[in-house]
Amino acid sequence: MLGAAIGAGIGLLVAPSSGKRNRDLITKKSKKYSRKALEAAAEYIDDLKRNYNKKVDSYAQNGKSSLESLKEAIKI
Repeated sequence: MLGAAIGAGIGLLVAPSSGKRNRDLITKKSKKYSRKALEAAAEYIDDLKRNYNKKVDSYAQNGKSSLESLKEAIKI
């Protein structure tokens, strides 16, 4: 994605258009791709948090089960 953005930027710089038009277009595209990158990063972080919390819950449940089993074994 970064390579495409860089290629598009270089293409705009050498294109036969006015400087202001090119700068405006580069600004617009930069904002668009920056927003998309931030959204993708936020989604990735949310997925990491969800998976982390699932693992923590699973480990906590396994620990509770093991503790209960140990308590039962000690009673015998």
